Amino acid sequence: MKYAEKIRHAEKAAEDLINKVSIETVRGGLKEKGLYETDIDNVISSARKIIGEKVKPIIRQKMLAGETLVNAPEFADIDPATLKKMAEQEIQAIINGERDKVKKMLNEGASHSEIYKSVRQDFYAKENIDHQISVHQEVKQQNSGGSRMLNIVGGILLMVVGIGISLASMDSGSGGRVFYGLVAVGFFMMIKGFMTVENPY
Repeated sequence: MKYAEKIRHAEKAAEDLINKVSIETVRGGLKEKGLYETDIDNVISSARKIIGEKVKPIIRQKMLAGETLVNAPEFADIDPATLKKMAEQEIQAIINGERDKVKKMLNEGASHSEIYKSVRQDFYAKENIDHQISVHQEVKQQNSGGSRMLNIVGGILLMVVGIGISLASMDSGSGGRVFYGLVAVGFFMMIKGFMTVENPY
C-alpha cells in the first residue's frame, strides 16, 4: 500500500474513531475495501497517531491533575478502545519521564529525600525509585577505580598462579584442567576490570 493511500485511509479511520465508531467496525470497513491485515494495522496505528496529536495533551493534563478519564466530555465521542490505548501510552510516557528525572538527579548528586519529593510517586512508585537508586549506587561502585583495579590485579594474580601451578604439574599429568580454569577466571576478571558496567536505567 502506498503512503498516500495509507494516509487517506488513516484520516478517514481517525474521523470515524473520533465519532465513536468502534475499532471493530473500522477494521471491518477497511477489510471490505480489500486491505490486508498488516495494512489495516498500519492504518489503525496512523489513525491513532492523528487522534493522539489532538487528544493526548488533554489526557496527560487530566492524569497529572488526578482527574478521571471516564465519562469526561472531551472524550465522549471517541471509541473507548482507542481512548484506552492512548491513555496507556500516556501513562507509560509519564513513567518514563519520572524515571529519567530520577536518573538525572542521581547523576547530579541529589539526595534521596530530594528525589522522593520531586518524583510523582503516584506514577513511579517508591519501590521503583529505591531500586533505581540501588542500581545506580551498585554501578557507580563497580565502575569506581578501586573496584576495577582490584579486578585487574586479582585477575593477573590468578592467571600467574594458574599458569605456574599448571607448568609445575605437567609432569604428573593431573590437575591441569582445574589450573587452566584458574587462568580463565583470572583472564575474565582482568577483562572485567578494564570495562565499565552500563546502567540499565
